[in-house]
Amino acid sequence: MFIKALTILVLVAAILGGSGYFIYELYYKEKKLDVVEQTAAPTPTPEPTPDPAIVAFDALNPLLAQDTPAARDAILNYLEIHPESPRLSDARAALGRINLALFRDPLATPQNTIYTVKKGDSLARIASQLKSNAELIYWANELSSINLQIGQELLVPVTDTFLVIDRDKSTVSVFNHGLFFKEYPTLSIKLVGAAASGEFQAKVADRIATKGETRVAFGSKDYPDAERLILLSSGGIALRTPPVPAPPAPPAPEVVEGTPPPVATPAQPTTPSGIILSPESFSEIFVLVKSGTPVTIK
Repeated sequence: MFIKALTILVLVAAILGGSGYFIYELYYKEKKLDVVEQTAAPTPTPEPTPDPAIVAFDALNPLLAQDTPAARDAILNYLEIHPESPRLSDARAALGRINLALFRDPLATPQNTIYTVKKGDSLARIASQLKSNAELIYWANELSSINLQIGQELLVPVTDTFLVIDRDKSTVSVFNHGLFFKEYPTLSIKLVGAAASGEFQAKVADRIATKGETRVAFGSKDYPDAERLILLSSGGIALRTPPVPAPPAPPAPEVVEGTPPPVATPAQPTTPSGIILSPESFSEIFVLVKSGTPVTIK
């Protein structure tokens, strides 16, 4: 009898225990997990991995303000390793500024030499003798006159340049002796025909300076105020500065009472054709190229 009662109690305990476990699993455990999830600290969002090209460029900052061969070589190395860097334009701008400064340093640019002026010398004679350009020598030495003094030392640059005009980026890049020299932003690029799309090859046909309808030569008194153009060999393309603004219109005639006022014709804004650059950019490009300089438009 006792054993039978004990067996019944065990069975009841098992049934009640199983029911309790089932209720715990079904209701209480889920609610407890909800409470834990609500009170648990949120998982922190991982920091994005920094772009290695940006990190490498930031590491160059101490060098960017220095006009030294070491700074130039460091940026060239950076551009070779990170050709698609988000800081590409900043790197090229810094490199262009440094290249321009080192262009006047014969130790940093061994292609350029120092010449001592002798009796009978002129810029044109020195340029012809050393296969340079009279205006380039004038510009590189920051001269204020073409008159030379015996014993005067002149930097004589010898360049081998070509241009790359990028329609999408609106830039003109100068390369010297096969290496990037400097990049210049354009104000506008308006091309037609084959030069308007795809890759187009040309050469510098001429460098022209005119005063009115007259062509003027470097060194003449009218040259500083002359309008200048770089003409390409095909496509009717020119590199130039913005056109001179038209003079103000004359005052409108007095309207006589009883007559209708004249109808004003609104001015039609036009974008000049060719490659338009700021005067500062154009003046540098003008002296760095010569007839026959290759030009790629892409």
